[in-house]
Amino acid sequence: MNLKDLILSLVNDKDYQPMTIKELESYLKVDKYTKKSVHDLLKTLDKEGKIRISNKKRIMPIDEEERKLFGKISLAQGGYGFFISDEEDFEDVFIKKDDLKSAHNNDRVRIGIKRKKEKGRNAEGEVLEILERANEEIVGTFQKNKGFGFVIPDNTNFGEDIYVEQKYTKKAKNKDKVVVEIINYPKNGKPEGRIVEIIGGKNDKNIDVLSSIRSHGLAVEFSKKTKREALYIDQDLSALDYEGRKDLRDLFTVTIDGRDSKDFDDAISIIKEDNYYILYVHIADVSHYVKRSTPIDDDAYERGNSTYLYNIVIPMLPKALSNGICSLNPKEDRLSLSLKMKIDQDGEVKENDFYEAVINSNYRLTYEDVNAYLDDRDESIFEDEKIKQALDNFDELRKILAKKRHKRGSIDFNFSESQIDVSEDGRVLNISKLVRGSGNKLIEEFMLVANETVASLFAYMDFPFIYRIHEKPSEDKIESFKAQLAAMGYTLRGSRLHPKDFQQILEKVEGKDEESIINLLMLRTMQKAKYSNERNLHFGLSTEYYTHFTSPIRRYPDLIVHRLLKKYIRNKLMAMNQTSLAKSLGKSADHLSMTERRSEDTERDIEDLYKCKYMKRFIGDDFYGNISSITEFGMFIELDNTVEGLFMYKFSNHTYDFLEEKLMAFDRDNKAYYKIGDRVKVRVKDVDINQRNIDFDLEVDDETISQ
Repeated sequence: MNLKDLILSLVNDKDYQPMTIKELESYLKVDKYTKKSVHDLLKTLDKEGKIRISNKKRIMPIDEEERKLFGKISLAQGGYGFFISDEEDFEDVFIKKDDLKSAHNNDRVRIGIKRKKEKGRNAEGEVLEILERANEEIVGTFQKNKGFGFVIPDNTNFGEDIYVEQKYTKKAKNKDKVVVEIINYPKNGKPEGRIVEIIGGKNDKNIDVLSSIRSHGLAVEFSKKTKREALYIDQDLSALDYEGRKDLRDLFTVTIDGRDSKDFDDAISIIKEDNYYILYVHIADVSHYVKRSTPIDDDAYERGNSTYLYNIVIPMLPKALSNGICSLNPKEDRLSLSLKMKIDQDGEVKENDFYEAVINSNYRLTYEDVNAYLDDRDESIFEDEKIKQALDNFDELRKILAKKRHKRGSIDFNFSESQIDVSEDGRVLNISKLVRGSGNKLIEEFMLVANETVASLFAYMDFPFIYRIHEKPSEDKIESFKAQLAAMGYTLRGSRLHPKDFQQILEKVEGKDEESIINLLMLRTMQKAKYSNERNLHFGLSTEYYTHFTSPIRRYPDLIVHRLLKKYIRNKLMAMNQTSLAKSLGKSADHLSMTERRSEDTERDIEDLYKCKYMKRFIGDDFYGNISSITEFGMFIELDNTVEGLFMYKFSNHTYDFLEEKLMAFDRDNKAYYKIGDRVKVRVKDVDINQRNIDFDLEVDDETISQ
């Protein structure tokens, strides 16, 4: 048992009598060498809400109810805020401005409840203690004055401008985008800071995107050590690289990716034998080039993954690797970690083998061309009959694997994804629905079965591993989803739900106007998938065994899996210290789940930015869309091009009633009812790019009134 577990076990014991820190030191026989570690650990556990250290330095246990009162503050423009608990099933708590006690956005706090939740109203609370300041660095616009300046935060939820003395301005110019470090939070007055970085001028190319990247804490530049190491990466294979590898260069192999892709980390081959399909999934052998604890590896781990922002990509690895020697480019020998699977007509993997291999991809295919061949049966797309035969076999196997997944209850969402076309300098050219064809789907199926096969191998060996898990939805979210479904005329019965129950709802709405909305509502009901060193259910895929193995160029967890697989192939797994490995994998899983969320938040922010920039040119124009959500203050409407905006009926010329139990809105003047999924006509009223808000007016005509 490690020190952390020992302290928690002691404090949470039913017979525990609260000790002071000194008494704990005596109990643990702490010496001068370990004293600091113990103190640091106690501070961490206090911040995490796992213990509480009283004013008299007593170490207090925290019960389940008290644990819910630890979390983060989310500020609103009005100066008030909401408390977001660490416990996912605890509803947000409203905090008045005067009760924030100088807490700022994303600060970690402990609160007390002043008024319990009532129908239609959140519980109300107050900040009792600020455990950790989140916003040590803020991105904003510098406002220069004589002898001093202010930084106006891009995130208006921060609440206040930041005062900067002249000596801390770093010679920033008026209207420059800057990063300011908070150095003082006075009890009275504005936060004080110093400028640590000038991002650029207000008119610089992509300045809004670069500011967003910086505000989310993403590193754009690699470290000097990484850049230096990348200079020495050989772009050609040496004779030594081929040694000990299985030669798979004679296999007919292709990559299938988007037209604009530059890094190819997976390739596929197929052979049809009697009633079996021999599927090879070849993955770039990144671990051959990225060794543990090197500068490139350290940078890759800190980033955790690549981040894709349309016209800007923040790669996990330097281009010399991601677009160079690691990329499975056509007609070039490349090192791979290859998985061979023998799959029967029921989609069962009957046999599997793993190889450190060398491959040579025959063709680089695009989704667009493969979709044209498989879905439109355009025979003129490809001249080589080998490509056509391989694609036909791939598609046959894709359907078999999809049928197997469907049978076990795997949920296949079908909501509208955005296709946003952006120029190099950040102009939004067009926004439309992303079209996914058979080419996209077959790559997805093959990567899914490969990931499951790898996870199953380590699960059956009961060896420490990093899994991709997706926990069951919380009861509160399920009840909310049931209510939304009921408002649209659908029923989801029972409390102990299986993925198949959700799958059946999606089948009922397939092809109907409300299909996209219900898919989106269901997605919002689900928990977020994450990494874990503990095996658990992947609810969405309805499987107990899942990991990420197929994208080591852009995801660090896959690189961890590759390193473990190589140990397995070389019969060196059992030489590893399993206790130490399990602990290390647990720490990595937490970190990599965080980096994934960070990238997703950035990608979502930039998507909203581009949607706002695009829609600004259409102020005053009419569009059709479907109601995606109804609240007490307005209706959210998703347009046919996937852009979502808000109609604030509280401020409209008509009088609306929010019928909470039916999740409907009633227009008293037109005697019209509106429910989720209804198709409506809207006019673009206003666009706030800084706040990422799009406001609509509802255009009432015969088509949009349902009585």
